[in-house]
Order: sequence, then structure tokens, then C-alpha cells
Amino acid sequence: MPVLDAGQRQKIEEALIRKAEDLARRMRREAETAPPDQIDALATAMTEMLKAKEFPSVRAAEFREMTKIIQRGVYQRSVDTLLVQAERCGHRGDDKGRNALLTSAKDHFSKALRFGADDEFRHGVERRVQATLMTSKDGVDDRTKDAAKRKLDQHDVGAKPPNGVEHRRAIRYMDPVLTVEAEGRRCTTVNWSTRGLLVDLPPEEFHHAIGGKLRLELRCAELPGVGGRQIAHVVRLDPDRHAVAMTFPDISTVILELMHAMKDAGIKPEPER
Repeated sequence: MPVLDAGQRQKIEEALIRKAEDLARRMRREAETAPPDQIDALATAMTEMLKAKEFPSVRAAEFREMTKIIQRGVYQRSVDTLLVQAERCGHRGDDKGRNALLTSAKDHFSKALRFGADDEFRHGVERRVQATLMTSKDGVDDRTKDAAKRKLDQHDVGAKPPNGVEHRRAIRYMDPVLTVEAEGRRCTTVNWSTRGLLVDLPPEEFHHAIGGKLRLELRCAELPGVGGRQIAHVVRLDPDRHAVAMTFPDISTVILELMHAMKDAGIKPEPER
């Protein structure tokens, strides 16, 4: 077999890297809607590609980590979807359907942990599973109802969705705008809630894959001295709105603190319409 010179090797390396970059872009794109097994198939293709002896080892390590992050995000979102569906089955009195969905959620939960999901995600899922198991067509048991009422009473700061009915897990607000610092870069929110936010940040300028974990600093210009640090995961890149969507592992205590401070200051958050 002929020995490759430096120029030939460089061309092969560049071609392999381009193929890996194309596959990574496809994984990010399909991760938003595709089922986990489809992303796993793409991840397997990536793994095989990185085995090529000509593939630069440093870049191969970067692509392996990126692939793991994307897979983790896919399984985290799948767990969330399955738990929502299981809760709906519980409300309908369909215990068999609920238990089947919980079994699937458990499998995807273990895979999310294997790909590096953190303790905040784990604890949040465990709490949701317990609540789902107590859900029936008559609602939930009295202890769960009382706990939920106390939580709502504690967190309610007066704002309601514009039509009085909120189908999302949390009301999204567009005003006041929050300032977000993500690993040294400052941006502002398009909308925000206790469960996540959409920030004004062009996806092409954002260097984290879907599922990536970020440490944010959240502030509000109208409330000096209020705010704090918050862990978030990237869930969607939105090129149409030039924005990036992030979710919190659980209800954000930083956002709750900001909302209470808004109430004390006479600021009423404006829901997104």
C-alpha cells in the first residue's frame, strides 16, 4: 500500500471532517422531531466514521462528545413527552396505558442518564413519576392536591394567560425582558417562564448542540441586585426567530425570585400572546 504524503493525508482528513460535520448538522436538525432510535442510528454511523485511522484524534473526540450531548437531549425530551402522555392516561383512568408509557419512560430515562443527564434531571423525573402514579380519572389523592395548592399559592404572583386558559406547562412572558449571560455572552429574552426561556441569539452564532448544558446568569434591568445562576439545557434552535430555546431541569427558583420581586415592585409580567 503506497505511503501517503502530507498533502494527501490532509485532503483525506479534511474530507472526513466535512462528512462528520454534515452528519452532525443532520443529527441536530432531526433531533428536534425524530424519535430517539432514529438519532441512535445516526450516532452509530458517526461512531463508525470516527473509527477511520485517518480521522484526527482530537476532532474525533469532539464529535464523540457532541454526539453524546445530542443523544442525551433527545432522550430527555422523550422522557418528558412520555410522562405527559402517561399523566393523561391516568386522568382517563387508563392504568394499563399509563404503566406502559411509564415503562418506556424508565428505559429512556436510563439512557439519558447513561449519556450524562445530571442529578437535577433525575430528581425532576422521579418527582413527576410519583405524581403520575397517584393520578386517576378522579384526579389525584388529597395529599397531592393539598401539596399542589400550597405550591400554587406560594408561586402565584398575579399574572394569568391572556385568554384565561394555559395549555403549556408554564405561562410564557415577553415583558419585562430578562438579561441572560450564557458563558460570557450577553443576550436578552424573547419570552421566558419558570420552566425555560427563548433568547435573542442567532443559532449560527451559537456554539452548543441541542441537549447541551449551560450555566446562565439571569437578571432584570428593572430589578437591580435580583437574579442569580441557573442551569439550562438547549432544546431548540429557531432560525426563523433568530433565537435559541432553553429549558430548566425543574421550576426555576431564580425566575420565581424575580417574579416575586416584580410583584413587590408593582411590575406585572406581560404574557406572550
